[in-house]
Amino acid sequence: MAAPEPTPTRPLPWPLTTVAGLCMGAADAVPGVSGGTVALVLGVYQRLIESLAAVLRTPRAVRTAEGRAQLGRALAFLVPLGVGVLGAYWVGTRILVGPSEVKGLLRQDDTAPLCYAFFFGLVLFSLREPWRRIERPSATGVLIALGFAILTAWTVGLQHATQAPETWMLLYGGALAISAMLLPGISGSLVLVVIGQYTTITTAIHDLSADAARGPALARLGTFFAGVVLGLALFVPLLRHLLRRHRDTTLAALTGLMAGSLRALWPWKSHYDLKEVGRGAMHNVAIGDNLLAVLLWFALGALAVWLLRRLELRIERAE
Repeated sequence: MAAPEPTPTRPLPWPLTTVAGLCMGAADAVPGVSGGTVALVLGVYQRLIESLAAVLRTPRAVRTAEGRAQLGRALAFLVPLGVGVLGAYWVGTRILVGPSEVKGLLRQDDTAPLCYAFFFGLVLFSLREPWRRIERPSATGVLIALGFAILTAWTVGLQHATQAPETWMLLYGGALAISAMLLPGISGSLVLVVIGQYTTITTAIHDLSADAARGPALARLGTFFAGVVLGLALFVPLLRHLLRRHRDTTLAALTGLMAGSLRALWPWKSHYDLKEVGRGAMHNVAIGDNLLAVLLWFALGALAVWLLRRLELRIERAE
């Protein structure tokens, strides 16, 4: 069993933390890309899980000076990170998905393949990130990664729900989405797509600016974020335990999760509009006639991994 990675204790400069949050939020806006993947590439994944666990222990932490210090460090990391995540997610869904009446880049037939190609390249060239952190690579680890890759590829190909969910159903949607977001390779947005809640949530976010729709939107988002809190309370302790006690096995599984998620990011699909009713399920199709443009954006996704790696090195120096 690999020894657990030391828990980061030195605070990161808030500008670097905010930039990390912006990168994670932009990734989370795309069905098929996980903010956890970006956190892993940036080298802040362990800090994220430990900080969330520290906040969940608040009732006990405030009783001791050491606990209060840990809580302060956790909040100093999570607050700027959360600002970045939420801001980038709002802007990302606005640009990539758009409100119901305006199609974003991911819903247009000419731009969607390029966006998916970019994120396909980003995730593909990120696969080495969890694997290189394994202390003792083994054949068992390879089998675990392969098994999780197959399971994830099957999961992302499930038939998407098409009926609008009841408000109470957003509670379990929030719990599932945040659990998926914390796992590299499993997209919280894609989970919402599969269970039929992605359009409801993204529409509610942008309906906050409309007076007539603000009330129902707040009710939906309130229920959803209650589910997020529930998911954090249940899932973070489990994930923290796995990373501390079964680190190599967990990282092998995370590598498989990322590899399997590539199925959702295949650039060529039957259609691209998740919000348009009556077009049927969105599924992968053969290579189209825009191959050169797609390859260019695929290469840009690979370049983004290199840039994120440079940011990771800066974060490591700050630690």
